[in-house]
Amino acid sequence: MDNFLLAIKKRFLLPVVFLVGFAIWWFLCQAFHDSYWQGTIHRVQTVDFNMLHHTLPTTLSHDIVADRDDLIQKVLDSNYGLFGLVVTDPTGESILYKTNKIYHRESWQKHISPEELANSDEPFDLLTDPPLLDPQHIHVTPRTDKAADKTPYKHGRVLGRIYYVRDMEPTLAEDLASFLTTGFFEMSGAKRGYLFITTSVLELIAVALLLIWLRKRGIALKQQEIEHVKRELDIRKKALEHLNSELSAQKARKSWLEKEADTSYKRALALKQRLETLKDSITPSFAQKVAAGPDSGIKVRPPVHPSSLILEEIESIIPDLTTSAGTLKSQATMLNEYCAILEQKQSEMQRFVQEGNQIASERENSLDMRPQ
Repeated sequence: MDNFLLAIKKRFLLPVVFLVGFAIWWFLCQAFHDSYWQGTIHRVQTVDFNMLHHTLPTTLSHDIVADRDDLIQKVLDSNYGLFGLVVTDPTGESILYKTNKIYHRESWQKHISPEELANSDEPFDLLTDPPLLDPQHIHVTPRTDKAADKTPYKHGRVLGRIYYVRDMEPTLAEDLASFLTTGFFEMSGAKRGYLFITTSVLELIAVALLLIWLRKRGIALKQQEIEHVKRELDIRKKALEHLNSELSAQKARKSWLEKEADTSYKRALALKQRLETLKDSITPSFAQKVAAGPDSGIKVRPPVHPSSLILEEIESIIPDLTTSAGTLKSQATMLNEYCAILEQKQSEMQRFVQEGNQIASERENSLDMRPQ
């Protein structure tokens, strides 16, 4: 789902959301239309017809016997034209009286011909002289589609028939057109349900757009955080590479210093041994020649410099060489400690990089594993 939200563009998002909202609105309107007209209105008219089956034949029979056409028409118009009441002759072939009022629109008025009245689902009642006191048909419950016969019953002279014509329900398109074009905010009848459905669907669309916007913003922020972590990882990787190169250079310098220290120390020791050997070889021979005296025939050439001074100068060099060798060794030891510190930093940087890679992979997996 997150990948779809990121892939879909803004110019396509609004049409898709509104198209889905319109489909939901149409489905809810269709369900409400069927429930209202085939449920509520049908049951209300069933109750009305059940009451009329109990009262209307008696009233109209008295009015016909009294020859009160004005009262008959008033009785037929008392339903305000919500449904049809039609009085015919005893055979049902000729219409004598009918409801003349029209409530908002014509519906049942188009279906009051003798042929259609004969095929009506609602049974007719007989108008008799004397009038019948018991109902001829009854509806057992408001949900029954057809009235049941109350037989047997005896009746006198038949004066006519009374037919009950149900209001014809409009189509969904007609009902919605009436709601949208006339009295949009009228809180009565089916329009109240359509208004509630319309406002609810508009609120649903607004909430859906808000949730989508918040989700996309959250995903974008997480992606920015992942990019920031990746950049930080790149910086740490470069720092680790720099530490690795510096560590390699310091290790090479340490090895070189160790070799130089060993070489200098060995040279100092060799020089010291040679000087000691030279000292031992020069001093006894010179002493013997001096002891032999002038009669020995040996001429001793006086040294350019006194032997003691030369030896003292050579001996003074040896400690300096030894000190230099020790200094080199101490530097090598310090470099060794510095290399150990660098190795510790290298291990810490590797641990930071591994943790950063693990965090970035977990966040990417959390984004990829969300429900599509």
